[in-house]
Amino acid sequence: MADLSLNPAPAPVAAPSRRFGLNLDPTLRGIGLYCIALVLFTGMGVTAKSLAAIYPIEQVIWGRYFFHVLLIVMLFPTRILSLFQTKRVGLQISRSVLVFAATVCGFTSLSVMPMAEVSAIGYVAPLMVTVLSIFVLKEKVGPRRLGAVLIGFAGVFVILRPDQANFSYWSLLPLAMAACYASFMIMTRMIRDAAPPINSLFYTAIVGAVVATIPLPFIWVTPEPIHWLAFAAMGLIGGTGHFLMIRAFETAEASAIAPFIYTELIWAVLAGMLVFGDMPTVEMLAGAAVIMASGGYVLYRERKVGAKS
Repeated sequence: MADLSLNPAPAPVAAPSRRFGLNLDPTLRGIGLYCIALVLFTGMGVTAKSLAAIYPIEQVIWGRYFFHVLLIVMLFPTRILSLFQTKRVGLQISRSVLVFAATVCGFTSLSVMPMAEVSAIGYVAPLMVTVLSIFVLKEKVGPRRLGAVLIGFAGVFVILRPDQANFSYWSLLPLAMAACYASFMIMTRMIRDAAPPINSLFYTAIVGAVVATIPLPFIWVTPEPIHWLAFAAMGLIGGTGHFLMIRAFETAEASAIAPFIYTELIWAVLAGMLVFGDMPTVEMLAGAAVIMASGGYVLYRERKVGAKS
C-alpha cells in the first residue's frame, strides 16, 4: 500500500510546467506523478508475490530494501552523507522500523492472499490515523469522522469474514500492515520539519536494508540469473515509486492528491486476475467499496475542517 504522508504539509504551488511545450497545471502534474507511483507499487507487489513463491520471504524483503538503497546511491552519489542529517534521529529510526514491519506484514500476506484483498484491507490505514491522532497528537475529531471510521472497519469485517469456518489468521496480516503504516504516518507528522522528505525516505531504505540483512546468512538461496533481475527490478520499481510520490506531494496539495490512492485497487485487481488468476469475490468488492467510501469521507471532512481553521 502507498504511503500518504511523505510530505503531509501543504506543498507550495509551483509554476505550471512548460517542458516539452506543455502547460501543465501543478495539481494535475502532482496527481499524474502520484498515479504513476501507484502503478509502480502494484508492479513491486506482483514481483514480490512471484519471488515469494520461490525464495524465502526474508530474502524477498531484503531485495526490496537493498536495491532501493542502491537506487538512492545512484541518484544522489554526492549527497549520501547529507542524507543522514536530521534533527530527530531516534524518531527517524523508529519510523523506519515501522515501515519495515509494514513491509514484512505486507509481503508475507501477499504470499498467501490475493493482491486485491491485501490492498483493500490496507486502505484502513488512513482511518487508523484518524483514531491515533486523537490520542497521540491530541487532535479534535468530530462524530462524523469517527462514524466513518467505524463504518470503514465494518468493511474490513466484510472482507475478512472471521465468522466463517475457513477463516485464516494469516488474513490479519494486512490489518497489522495498516496499523504499522498508520503509526508511521503519525510519526511522520511528528518529524515534519526534522529533515527534507528525501532524507526521511533514505532512512526508511537504509534501516530496512540493515534489519533485513540480519537473517540473510541463515535463509539465503542463491537466485537464478533471471531472478536477480527480478530482485533488482522490485527494489528499483519501489524506490522510483516512492521518489515520484515525494515529487507529487512537492508539486501539489496533499488534499488534492490523497483521494487518488484508491486507484491502486484497480491495478491490484487487474494484476491479480491477469498474473495470478485471482478473481475478486463479491465480499472483497463490497468491503473495499465501504472502506474507500469511508476513507473518502474522512478526507473530505478533514479538508473541510482544515479550510475553516
